[in-house]
Amino acid sequence: MRTILSILFLILPLCMIHAQDTASVRMNGDSITGADSVRVIVIDTDAVHKAVGIASYTSSLTTGEKPKWNDIEQQRRGKNDALVFFILVALLVVLTTLKLAFSNDFNDLFRSFISSNIALQIVRSSREDISLSSFLMNGIFVIAVSVYTRFIILHFYPYSVLQNNFSIVILIFLFTFFFVAKYALLRYIGNIFDISSFVDEYLFNISAIVRTIGISMIPILFMLYASSEKYFVFIFIASLLVLCIGVVMIVIRGLSTSYKLMYSSVYHFLIYICVGEILPIFLFFKLLTKTAI
Repeated sequence: MRTILSILFLILPLCMIHAQDTASVRMNGDSITGADSVRVIVIDTDAVHKAVGIASYTSSLTTGEKPKWNDIEQQRRGKNDALVFFILVALLVVLTTLKLAFSNDFNDLFRSFISSNIALQIVRSSREDISLSSFLMNGIFVIAVSVYTRFIILHFYPYSVLQNNFSIVILIFLFTFFFVAKYALLRYIGNIFDISSFVDEYLFNISAIVRTIGISMIPILFMLYASSEKYFVFIFIASLLVLCIGVVMIVIRGLSTSYKLMYSSVYHFLIYICVGEILPIFLFFKLLTKTAI
């Protein structure tokens, strides 16, 4: 009996171990079969091709490719400045009307620009302080130089506040303010120190020169508006040449008039140079840089 029991105790654990191995083998076989079946179901060639296509997609926004321009195409420098075009056309219309209505004033203007003696004769013979033609031509100069300043600043500072078309009105107000302030200051100095004749000659020379500059700037403004960027350097050099000629003429005419004043009062002459000429220039550029750049 003891022998039978001992044999049973030896055989029973072996049977249990064999049963566990069999169960584990079956479970592993099921898992392998299930895994194989799942893989067969998931793998889909259409889905794989679709995923590969999405992964290999490239957009023109991310690749940094730049558009190609042909020779006949011109890239716009900014938004459409219709207001600038209308201003330029209005300047041309006003100038043409003045040329037809006041041809004598145009002849006197160019004659006085060439010769200082003719300018002095016109000053002595003229009765009107400010005529309609001179007023309109001074307005042409103010508007032309304002639009020109906007073109130049936007070229060198493209993110300036002058991108707004309303900035032209601000520049016109700025140039008008300093132009009128200089005129009023010179008139006041002439009346205070009893040098009205010298002031009249100086103001007439300045007015004749700036009017000539304003007329000369109109074709330059049309070229700046209609031409492409590659011609900007040539147009800019031409405009600087016109402005430099005007500045040199103002200096020469101013010295020819002011040296007469130096003999009477050198002290007052130096005060006028500092207050009436140098200070307004610094104030103008300071205000221009603060409001435009």
